[in-house]
Amino acid sequence: MFAVKMKRTVKSIGAIIAILITFGIAGSIWIPFWFFLFLSNLLVWGLSDLEPKVSLEDYEEIISTKVKYSSSYLFLPSVIDTEAEATAFFHIPGILQGNDVLGLRQRLPKEKISRLLNDLEQSGRMEVSDFGDISVSNCYPDYRIEKSSEENGLGKLSELPEGFRIFLFDSDLEDIQENWNHNLIAYTAVSLSKREVLYCVEQW
Repeated sequence: MFAVKMKRTVKSIGAIIAILITFGIAGSIWIPFWFFLFLSNLLVWGLSDLEPKVSLEDYEEIISTKVKYSSSYLFLPSVIDTEAEATAFFHIPGILQGNDVLGLRQRLPKEKISRLLNDLEQSGRMEVSDFGDISVSNCYPDYRIEKSSEENGLGKLSELPEGFRIFLFDSDLEDIQENWNHNLIAYTAVSLSKREVLYCVEQW
């Protein structure tokens, strides 16, 4: 009887040791990997650049940096339009597996919106009515957006309202569905009735 109990005890201890070894090996691989990614973000962007940004004063510097690393940001205005009646900007930097999301919303004079819409129609960029089955982050910032939400560092971000015409840039919805890992969606959305344009890039 004693021998049976000892045998069971040894087996239990062996199972626990096996589990600990398994988790130890997995941890030794994954923990350094994620730590390496985190340190890479710190080295490339700096600690302050890992925080969400909403100040219009930061816009030009962020865009100039983005276009150096990716052509997917080239459609974004390099400067804030001085004729804009209202402007909202936000940037949520991607950290580890978090999505990097950037958006610029502007209300412009009707004539300027009409010219912008005409240019988009003539550009050959693909126009879509919606994003289909692809889940995109809320990208429509309030004009008084501020860093207030504990959930994502920002407050007052909502879905793109109805009535916007969406023109994709350097993005393919079918490709995103087939190759979800490490992809992006970039677009310009225009509403003539609202006299608004929204530029957005989401990269993951």
